[in-house]
Amino acid sequence: MRKLFLIFFFIVITVACKKEEFNIINLNENRITVLGHGGMGIASTYPMNSFESIVYSLNLGADGTEIDIEMTKDSILVAFHDFELSDKTNLSGNIFNKNWNEISHATYKDPIYTGYKIINLEMLFSNIGNNREKIFALDCKNFNPDTSINYRLTYCNAILKIIDKYNIQNNVFLELKREDMIMTMKMLRPELKIFVYSDFNNGLRIAKKYQLQGIVVSLDKTTKEQISEAHENGFMVTVYNVHSNKKNIEAINKNADIIESDNLKHLLKILK
Repeated sequence: MRKLFLIFFFIVITVACKKEEFNIINLNENRITVLGHGGMGIASTYPMNSFESIVYSLNLGADGTEIDIEMTKDSILVAFHDFELSDKTNLSGNIFNKNWNEISHATYKDPIYTGYKIINLEMLFSNIGNNREKIFALDCKNFNPDTSINYRLTYCNAILKIIDKYNIQNNVFLELKREDMIMTMKMLRPELKIFVYSDFNNGLRIAKKYQLQGIVVSLDKTTKEQISEAHENGFMVTVYNVHSNKKNIEAINKNADIIESDNLKHLLKILK
């Protein structure tokens, strides 16, 4: 009986430790670029887009990370996701209506009593050393209703200032939703890698229209066949809303080029 138990135990351990095999076919040399989602993702101990979350994801071995960026009234780029500061921090209002000195002391509400602060991109890139060689997907949040050329130029030039100062033009992907912002950035710096953040069909249309690098889509709202269609047209695909072990595997099997994962440790492990 004991011998049978040991055999059963050995089989279970062998199956559990067996490396998952994937047949990846994409435009990324048939490999997956692994990015953290705002650093370590939505379920991390660290708040998304905090310095601690971003640095942890980079040191963990990810190829890089996605970062949400918003611009203050005085043209400072802030790593933050939400429309309202009150959704995640101890302050209220919109970043685009505030100067940096009005919000620089803001702390995240969760985890409670930890005091993690919001940061701007200058603070981030001046303090990560060699990690600047990693890949950064900048999700450009244009919550400001201003659509004027002055606003668009100010926003785009704020991004270019950071890119040029830290010489990261080759490892930055810009994720843009608005066509006017895409046109402005293409006018200023056509060689930058720009992805349109949209649903698949509209994203493919815009990517074709402006000859972009690719499309950013929700994993739940795109199929393997659609990703293949994007590849056939020469466009890479980034997927997000990848929250679990199961979603990591689904994203790989759909042949995404870039995965922004909220379950980073698992994704790195199965792709090792």
